[in-house]
Order: sequence, then structure tokens, then C-alpha cells
Amino acid sequence: MTAKHLKIKMPWWAAAACLLVLAGGLARAGEDPGAKAVQQQQLQRQQQEDALQLRMRQQQRETRAAPADAKQKQALEQQHAGQRARQQALHDRQVVEPAAATPGDDAGARAAKAELERRKAQEESRRQLQRLEAERPAR
Repeated sequence: MTAKHLKIKMPWWAAAACLLVLAGGLARAGEDPGAKAVQQQQLQRQQQEDALQLRMRQQQRETRAAPADAKQKQALEQQHAGQRARQQALHDRQVVEPAAATPGDDAGARAAKAELERRKAQEESRRQLQRLEAERPAR
């Protein structure tokens, strides 16, 4: 028993959706899990460094301009907690928004996209630290 041609009737949009699903599966199959793990570790290290740098700057601010009373101290602590929360939100977005690989990407293209994403995340973090540093101390 041989089949010459298999004819399946389906709307064009269903066929297009099937092709997109298959293309996405092929793109994910071509990704190197080791390279992805290294990229995630680099991002995690950068985020840990950013968090440490923010905490150090906050400590320096506290020692330079020690709050005069409990109310000022509480306001400063709330400001610092808010800054840390905004930084964590940025870090969470960076993890959720990885570089999109296309089916035709080779290893070099994937590596270049990963490097661009790493640099973008690093620049976003640097700009955010500058904004947080520029905030006026709570009073």
C-alpha cells in the first residue's frame, strides 16, 4: 500500500499556524542548553552585583546623612526598600524577556544576540542605578 499524495483540507490560517508552531519548535531544538545556562548565569551575576552596589550606596547615604529622628529614618528606609523593589522588578523583566532566536540563526547569530541582550540588561541596570542615586533623600 503506497500513498502518492496526502490531501488534507484545512483553512489557510490553520496551515499557517501549524507552520509557525513547527518553526518555533525547530528554533528551540537548535538552541544550545549549555550556552543558555551560561547566559543566565552571567545575567544573574550582573544582577547580584547591581543589588550589592545599590545596597552599598544606600549604606553610604545613611552614614553621610544620618536621619535626625525616627520619622526621617523610617522615611529613608521606605525609600531604600522602594528602590530595591524597583531594581528587583527590572531584574525580573530581564529574565522574562530573553533574546528571540529565529529558525535560521546559526550558533554565531545566537551568541551575538545573547551578547546584545547581556549588554542591554547591563545598560538598563546602570541607568537605573544612576536614577536611584539621583533621588533626593527622604525627609
